[in-house]
Amino acid sequence: MRSLILAPRGHLLAWRLAGVLAVLGACTGDTGDLTLSFTTPASGTPFMRDQLGVSGALVARVPVTVAIDGGTPTRVGLTAGTVAQPDLDASGAGTAEVPAAGTVTLTATAYDDADAPLATATVDVAIDDPTPASCGAELALYQIAFTAGPTRQGVVDPVTAEVPINGVGYRVLGSANPRPSLFADCTLILSLARAAPILRGRNIVEISDLGVYNFRCIGGGTPPNCPNGISQHAFATAIDLAGVTDGEGAFFSVNDDWIIDPDAEETCAAPTEPGKDQFLHEVICALKAANTWNIVLTPNYNADHRNHFHVDLTPDSDFIEKPNRPD
Repeated sequence: MRSLILAPRGHLLAWRLAGVLAVLGACTGDTGDLTLSFTTPASGTPFMRDQLGVSGALVARVPVTVAIDGGTPTRVGLTAGTVAQPDLDASGAGTAEVPAAGTVTLTATAYDDADAPLATATVDVAIDDPTPASCGAELALYQIAFTAGPTRQGVVDPVTAEVPINGVGYRVLGSANPRPSLFADCTLILSLARAAPILRGRNIVEISDLGVYNFRCIGGGTPPNCPNGISQHAFATAIDLAGVTDGEGAFFSVNDDWIIDPDAEETCAAPTEPGKDQFLHEVICALKAANTWNIVLTPNYNADHRNHFHVDLTPDSDFIEKPNRPD
């Protein structure tokens, strides 16, 4: 068995071939019959998705070692499903961060100096979701610092979380200073933790909001006399998002930069204007597609929502906006 000498290279092209290994070296003419095989993990090994990954998502960290015979590649790349991982090191070792549950195929691919694939090896692992005993226990998985309370009318599981939340800051719109903490029901804080990887993946570092808790009816008034129902703000399971700031300091305002779509167009299928309008559409639609919140109301909904995205956790609901719903 030869030692594995690797040099970091550019992009990764993953070739998936059946079986434990496939020999492609004969096509390159400079490595002989090079083969790869996984030493660890063994096929079917279970792993738990209970670690905080570099993206802010919960991942399973899977240690990997690969043996090489019959040649010396320039590098060995690694993918988990379709997600590229860092290249393996000179000893053939590395770690895959797997963000999805289910059976996942790990693929190691050896490359030559021209970054052409020489050989691949695959192994399947089983990724399980964690089963935390409470919302607070799940916040702990995301490494969210919080305290219980204070008790407020309508809020089932009140917590006060330190900000930033999973790498994303929050600021009341127009305030000179970011929030040091955020009060909400635990489930809303958890939704913000889950939203963070999507936001961070788009270089968003801060959310400007219009608030969370407000013990009121939909459309105004004080519970329990609510003809249109009780607002999710009364339960601290809603937040109004007024804009986002990216890592370069650019601010994207819902009020100023969102262009209202025609009534006949579905929000996430409507054509957008290039620039900030397109960006805001992409962000809120990606968050809804990931089931971050049950209800999302945008400026398309009505005039009362012109300056913000209302997002909430209404039970048994699932829409980005719906005509004729009370304000």
